[in-house]
Amino acid sequence: MPRMIVEYVFDPPATEEEFDAAAAKLDPCFEGRDVRWVRSFVSLDRRRRICVFDAPDAEAVRQSYRSAGVPFERIWSAEEITEDD
Repeated sequence: MPRMIVEYVFDPPATEEEFDAAAAKLDPCFEGRDVRWVRSFVSLDRRRRICVFDAPDAEAVRQSYRSAGVPFERIWSAEEITEDD
């Protein structure tokens, strides 16, 4: 399954409670669209976050975010590069 990248920008910086609240809204939306969270990265100043998902396509992830009412900066498809490449 392809990888999808979701970028966020927060001003003011996001709290852990805000991250948890967004995840709670998104989980039911992901289930119906075959979207699976892989990992997330947050900047040290908590103003930027990137999440990686396995999903059929970027539109399935966009629809999930819009249905949940969770804002995002952009969502795009990616190819994973490993040291074997």
